[in-house]
Amino acid sequence: MIVSETYPPDLNGAAIFTQRLAEGLARRGHQVRVLGPSNDFTDKQKIENYGVGIYRFKSIGIKPIHPYFRVIYRPGINRKIKNYIEDFKPDIIHIQNHFILGRAALNAAQELDIPIIGTNHFMPENLIQYLPGLLIGRISQLMWEDFLRVYNKLAYVTAPSNAAIKIVKNLGLTVPIQVISNGIDLAKFKKRVVPSSFSHQYKIDFRLPLFLFVGRLEKDKNIELLLMAIKQVLKTQKVRMILVGCGKNELEFKALSKELGLEEYVTFAGRVSDEDLLNFYSIANVYMATGVAELQGLAVMEAMASELPILAINAVALPELVRNEVNGFLFEPNEHDFAQKMIRMLSLKPGALKQMGENSLKIIKKHDAGKTYVAFEKLYRLIQESALNLNSLRFPSK
Repeated sequence: MIVSETYPPDLNGAAIFTQRLAEGLARRGHQVRVLGPSNDFTDKQKIENYGVGIYRFKSIGIKPIHPYFRVIYRPGINRKIKNYIEDFKPDIIHIQNHFILGRAALNAAQELDIPIIGTNHFMPENLIQYLPGLLIGRISQLMWEDFLRVYNKLAYVTAPSNAAIKIVKNLGLTVPIQVISNGIDLAKFKKRVVPSSFSHQYKIDFRLPLFLFVGRLEKDKNIELLLMAIKQVLKTQKVRMILVGCGKNELEFKALSKELGLEEYVTFAGRVSDEDLLNFYSIANVYMATGVAELQGLAVMEAMASELPILAINAVALPELVRNEVNGFLFEPNEHDFAQKMIRMLSLKPGALKQMGENSLKIIKKHDAGKTYVAFEKLYRLIQESALNLNSLRFPSK
């Protein structure tokens, strides 16, 4: 049983990972149930792709604090979670967050003596960027303390990168922890031939180098930095930039693009279909990774599987994917360095740029989704068979 406070149609790394893990395990013959949020104030049950059963609990939107995140309606949730767990009788419970559902699952696991592990996707920067600046530091500290109260009671924890592990260990996580990559479907994101009608649909000029960004259009993704940098680059060379995604700050970024005179060169594509997303990866020349709170970076991994060279900000886990001058360039978080690295990328001969893209694919192959599913299966089995130290499997008292 997998428990997550966010799940598609939510568009964020934790939601996408959770769905891919659930469906990947189901395809490998496991019975999988997911406990997640409803997109309205009703409880729902449905069998979705590959026989994955989804139990969605009524939730409440929290705009303007967050544009799409929803909070589970708390009254009665512990009883509901326990009932679902007793009915399904899982061999193991795997939580993705420490919020209401994660905490309720932990309580039920303790009562029912079911092993429970967790994966950490949590970074306060993804949630509190909408709060007043004076409150951010203190609220971040409180949120991490709340995280530890839950995750230090688990049998085991995974995280998608070494950087993610270092963060939680330094903050006081004491239970066993290991890296298991979020994984990527290499076959799905293989570079493809894109029909000419696609370029007409989005008014793409193939004669210009195309830089691509995919993700939430929000403050932590540094879209302002991206726009300011391309303004500098356009002084020396014409380029095209496509931003795929949506978010709370989308209108603000569009206004900035217009103010900077970039409308001819920057396209905000919005939320696109899976088919269009694959086409964007295949027609792009360079992918830009500008987020400062990436515990791994699913969109970066997708771009690498599509054989794109990467321009990545030198922050958190991105240097684990991007090797400077091998499959791209790392830049410091300022528009001047970003612009200089973009210009340097543009100055490369086609053969050198192609080699960087091929290197991206070589690097990302070790993150193949199949390996991720196998790693979790092995961990689940170890937990079930009590192969770990018994003390690490025994739940601390509440």
